[in-house]
Amino acid sequence: MRSSRQFWSQWWAQIIAGLFIVLLAVGPWLWLWLGQREQPMLPTSMSDAAGLIIIFASIALLGGWFTRVIGRHGTSFAILTDIGVLLALVGLVFQWIWGDAPEIFQGKISDGLQTQLWALGTAFVISQVLYFLIAKLRLSIVALLVAALVFSVGRWLQMVATYTPLEPEIYSSLTYAGALVLGLVLGFLGFLQIWHLVVWGIALAIQWIMPAVISAVVTLLENPVGSVGGSLAQFGELTQGSIGQTDWLIPSLVTLAVAMLVSVILLIVRKGKRRSY
Repeated sequence: MRSSRQFWSQWWAQIIAGLFIVLLAVGPWLWLWLGQREQPMLPTSMSDAAGLIIIFASIALLGGWFTRVIGRHGTSFAILTDIGVLLALVGLVFQWIWGDAPEIFQGKISDGLQTQLWALGTAFVISQVLYFLIAKLRLSIVALLVAALVFSVGRWLQMVATYTPLEPEIYSSLTYAGALVLGLVLGFLGFLQIWHLVVWGIALAIQWIMPAVISAVVTLLENPVGSVGGSLAQFGELTQGSIGQTDWLIPSLVTLAVAMLVSVILLIVRKGKRRSY
């Protein structure tokens, strides 16, 4: 354990960790690129908006928790790890532009390319904000951010599973992996305080709504309306229409079951330690 801490205390190790986090997040698309070299490693808003969102959500989730747990909320640790993330993303963006949009080096940017760059920049900024918030804030607030990002866990695992001979039942069950992760976070938060119970309820609501929100965003990115007002109106309509079709019961039950189990186990362990003293 001590040797592990000494290793991660090195500045170069933290940068390498950031590089690895991005490579892990983009892993399924990297594997696809190895088989089809004409495709960019980083999906775009036009070709695969859902993939782009999953990648940046995974980066924020993985990077934030890595810095929070291994780096112990350290600011310098968070910055150095983020430098690794930035270096990896710059490489992926350069590979995409070099292969699919070389005209940008001549100052020629089409409307479609502008839309893709705006989507990429927005996803990057939001991911950066969430990364530092997860790394630095207290757990009760971080749990809500995790609830908004765990949709990416199941989708990412399903992307990986497409390259394995898994049974359809197992493949479909991977979508609940995010609910399990959220349950672990809420379990460590506990339920002994009223505010924590409120967080549990809000987190479950966010977990239910986010798939509909992401679906609406993906539709708008792949089929842009044009005006901001029209986009917002269609976003509201798409989200409202998708919420009623979103499965909320099973993910909520998975999250609650895991959260209660982890909370009770931690409570018993803490009481046992107090008695031993």
